[in-house]
Order: sequence, then C-alpha cells, then structure tokens
Amino acid sequence: MTRDVSPVEIGQAYFELHHLMHRIVDKKMSCAGLSFARTKVLVRVANEGPMNQATLAGLLGFAPRSVTETVDALEREGFVTRTEDPADRRARIVAITLAGRDAHEAAMAVKATAMTEIFGSLTTPQRSSLLALFDSIRTHLVPGETCS
Repeated sequence: MTRDVSPVEIGQAYFELHHLMHRIVDKKMSCAGLSFARTKVLVRVANEGPMNQATLAGLLGFAPRSVTETVDALEREGFVTRTEDPADRRARIVAITLAGRDAHEAAMAVKATAMTEIFGSLTTPQRSSLLALFDSIRTHLVPGETCS
C-alpha cells in the first residue's frame, strides 16, 4: 500500500538528504585537498575558460566577496592566476593553471567515488527512476529567484 506523502514532507526529506550528501562529498574532497566550493570555481574556469570574477560569481550564484575569497585561496595554492582585464582595468581575469587542472581532475575523481558510494546501493532501475523524477521536477521549476 502506498502512503500519501505531502509535497512538504518529500521536500524536507530531499533537503535533509541534500545537506547530508553535501557534507559527505565536501569532507571527502577536502581530505583530498580541495573543498567542494573551490572545486566549483575550478570546474567553471576549466570548462568555460578564463573569465572575470564578476562573471564567475554570476555563473556560480555566489556573492562577489565569496568568489574573491575562494579565488584568493586558489591563487595562493597555485591553482589559478589573476591578470588585468584589458576591457575593464578594475576587473581581474581568472584562469586555471596546470596545477589547477591536476587538482580539478583529482577532485572530480574523489567526487565520482563519493557519488558511487552514495548511489551505488541503488539498483540500475532505481537510479533510472530517481533520475527521471529529478528531471520531472527540474522541468517544472522556473529558473531565477522569485519572491512569490
């Protein structure tokens, strides 16, 4: 018999699982040398090429100050460089270094292992059904921030 589950109940269960998974993946990635937040920055710059920090903040949905702090740390570690933006002398262009590419690849491997540990207990049909549910929810969401 199927139990009637409210949207609020399923939403709360999702949030709890999301936060738990985020902590697990972030901890594993941090132990391997790169936090989840820093990896997000490297992924964007690795996949989309050099960009100014304002653009990077917008793509990530981060506050500009958070991106500055993260890029500062990545630059100290030698994973990114910052150069002057020829189009705007107040802005800086962030680019990934070879060491950053290596760190990015290592972080992706750790993330893949963590995801396999988390979702590996599901059968193939269960994973397929879960993905279909995520896709269904995603198609009904309106992107962007709303106040209503």
